This record gives sequence, C-alpha cells and structure tokens, in this order.
Amino acid sequence: MSDLIEGNDRPRVRGETGLWQRLRGERRDPGDQRPGYWPRDRREAVILLFMVTGIIGLFAIVGALTSLSDRPGLEPWKAWTWALTSAATAVPGAILCMAAVRYASPAEWGWPRALGLHAGAALAYTLLHVGGFVALRKVVYGAMGDSYGAGPLLEEFPYELRKDLLTYAANVTLFWLVGDRQRRARKAEPRPTFDIRDGSRLVRVAIDDIIAVSSAGNYVEFWLADGRRPLMRATLAAVEVELERFGFVRAHRSWLVNAARVTGLRPDGSGDWTVQLGLIEAPLSRRFPGALERLRSPR
Repeated sequence: MSDLIEGNDRPRVRGETGLWQRLRGERRDPGDQRPGYWPRDRREAVILLFMVTGIIGLFAIVGALTSLSDRPGLEPWKAWTWALTSAATAVPGAILCMAAVRYASPAEWGWPRALGLHAGAALAYTLLHVGGFVALRKVVYGAMGDSYGAGPLLEEFPYELRKDLLTYAANVTLFWLVGDRQRRARKAEPRPTFDIRDGSRLVRVAIDDIIAVSSAGNYVEFWLADGRRPLMRATLAAVEVELERFGFVRAHRSWLVNAARVTGLRPDGSGDWTVQLGLIEAPLSRRFPGALERLRSPR
C-alpha cells in the first residue's frame, strides 16, 4: 500500500509512475473523452509524424515509379517532382484531418454542423494539397529551366478534389478508429488514486474526486467531491508536485485547484479572480498569471 514514508511529508500517488511521466513530458487528463486520436505528449507526436511521413513517402515512391513505367518518355526528375511535392503537402494535410476528427465531432456540434465543418475541412485539405504542390513544382521547374504552366492550380484542382475527398475520408476514418480504441482503453484503466494521511487514518481517493487543495497552517486540506475535507500534514508545494500532471493548477499561494472541475471564473478587480468549482470558490491571484489561461482552456 502506497503511503507517506515515515519522516517524509511528501505525498504519494497510486496508479501512475510520476517520475516516468514527467520524463516523458506527459500531462494526462483522465477525463478527456474527445473522439478521435490526438498525441498525448511530444514523443507520441514525433512517432506519429514519422509514421505518417513514412507511409506517404512509400506512396510517393510507388507513384513516381508508376509514372515512369506508364510514360516511357517522361524525364525522371519530373516524375519524382510530381510524387515528392504531392507527398510533402500531404503530411500537414493528415494533421489537419486529425484535428478535424477531434474538434468537429457530431457529439459536440450535432450532425448537420459537424458535416458542414468536415466539408470545410475537406475543401481546406484539397486547397492545402493542390496549392502546396503547385507552388513547389513551380520552384523546381524554374530551377530546372522549365515551366510548370500558366494556370496549373485551376487545372489540377477539379482532378485532385475527387482523390482528396477519398483521402480525407480515409484519414478521418482511421483517426476516429484509433481514437475510439484509445478512449476505450482509457476507460478500462484503473483510476489513479491519492493517499491522504488524516491523522492515524488513511483516506484513499480517486484523483478526479479531488476538487481543490488548500493550505491550513502546517496541514493541507483536501476538498473532495463527496463533501469530505480531510487534513494531512504536508506542504502545498509537495502536493502540487504530485498533482500538477493530472491537471491541478496553482491558483494562489494557498490554493491548488483541479482544472477539470472548474465551473466558472469571476473577475474580482485589480487582476484577481475567483475560481468557481461547483459550490466551492477559490481565489485566483494575479501573482499566478499563467493559471488564468490554463483554467480558461484546460486539457
């Protein structure tokens, strides 16, 4: 059983390896149930970028070799230019698809508005793809002493639109399926817990049931969702170290609040605010300028 070590007032969290998570740079929000895949930390984002780039690169190689095979008189540099410039603009397009799946969900917007958002995103995907590779090809053709054409954007757009709509739909489906699998896995994970030593009694609570933590002399007071307010002999700074990666924000020298529990923010004048956490209110000091922005848009 995880507990306070004798002679050490640093609290411990069960269910997570804090040092490992901090080394990974991960800041998880267990309550984040948005549809669609989105990388949780920098390492995962880099892996995703390499995977997407690798897959698109393979398609580019196949495309270039196919063009050379189907058109024997075609200059090799042109075939490779066509394939590689198309691939170069497909990478940011895939990231656009990922963002569209996450932020244009029918669950949040309703089907009519979500379909409209996806239609706009699909059009933006095609414009990004076609406009990007046309611009790149003009540069390469110019460097080779050739010309790509007077109006290739208008010429390429109708042809590419049909292919890009299918590509957009495939990307959206893929990112939705991966995100759905991740979301189900997160629900199946045990909820991380926190051990509170309240005198001789040990109180084990789920992290997301902690609404706020405040200083109380030589103790800290935990404001729990069920109304309990156990005390523990510890410093607020020590508790902050363990809870900040779960979305807790230092809003005041004496208060730590759970960003996922914020229900409102009220200005008090002179740069200070009041954080509303359901029936609980906590001060937000102007001496913590980053806290306001984090509480306005928590992950």
